[in-house]
Order: sequence, then structure tokens, then C-alpha cells
Amino acid sequence: MLEAVNSCLSAINEFRVVATDTNGISMAADAERYVNESTRYFCAMGWPCNTRKAAKITPVWSGTEYIISIGQALPSTTIRIKGTGPDSHRSIVLRGTQAYDADNGTVNFGSTNQVFLDIAELLAFETLEHILQEEIVQHAAQRFARRMVGGQITDAYLSQEIATTDSLQPRGGLFPSKQLFAPPGQQQQQ
Repeated sequence: MLEAVNSCLSAINEFRVVATDTNGISMAADAERYVNESTRYFCAMGWPCNTRKAAKITPVWSGTEYIISIGQALPSTTIRIKGTGPDSHRSIVLRGTQAYDADNGTVNFGSTNQVFLDIAELLAFETLEHILQEEIVQHAAQRFARRMVGGQITDAYLSQEIATTDSLQPRGGLFPSKQLFAPPGQQQQQ
């Protein structure tokens, strides 16, 4: 995490720090928040290193209905889900901490049904594969620089770094989604 924070600080020509300032009010603490936000963003895309593929989930009785919720049927680190295998045709998403069947407008999955899901988990930055860490750092540094400096030259330089990283492993995890962030001059994907 320290190197990621220092990359963000370097993007705005700030001096490196020797320790993180988690929950602080320093520039380093702001940089760490950007790294954490970018980690959440990329983990939600679902990459091989943070996704459980085709997990067979059994709904749990809540007292009124059979539900799939984070901390019970789903891991506490769950950040995104989607139906897969025999359930790939279903629009199953997270609504708060519960799985929601958008096709049927319910959180009730029935007592005898097992549901197959791809489950993307929010993992600590340090536990992710190296190339994904690079993607996260580049994304965080550019967002951080945009907010702190807002200079076009800095932004263009950071966009080139992102393009270089993307050439090694193009963005786009296992979960199809709109790209929430696009370098200048590029349209957001629809």
C-alpha cells in the first residue's frame, strides 16, 4: 500500500512518505483513500484473483423467506454477484447485502433451489495479483492528480501510463460493466 500511496503522491510532485496515514488528514491519507476506492472499483469488475466462479449457493431461511445474503450464504467480502451456469440467464444482483432476483422482483429464492453465482470479492490491495495492482495504482494516481492538481499535462502523462499498463492486460474483468472512468478524449463505454 505504501508504494501505491507514493505513486499517487509522485503524480502531483509531492514528496514520498515512509508510512501510510490511514484515516488521517494528510495528503498521504487522501492518496490512500484513492487507492482504496480504486481497489473497490477494480475488484467489483471481477478478476480471476478475486472471483469465485460458479459457486453453488443454498438460500438460507430468514424467518419469512429463503434469501441469499452477505455473511450467511455469501462471503462477507462479496462486492458483486451474477448468475452463471444454469442461472446465467437470470439477472441476479446485490441489493444492499442481499441477492436480488431482478427478473422476478424478489429476494426469495425458494427452499429447494440452489443458485449458481460468480462472486467477486473485495480483497486487500496487497493480496491482488501484481498486474491488477498496477491497474489500480494507475487509476488511483490519475484520479488523485485530477482532484489535487487538475493539470492537462499531468493528466495526459498519466493517461499514457494507463495505456501502457492496459497493453499488458486490457481492462475489463469477468463482470461486464460500463467503464466508470475514461482517460481524456475517450468516450465512456455504453
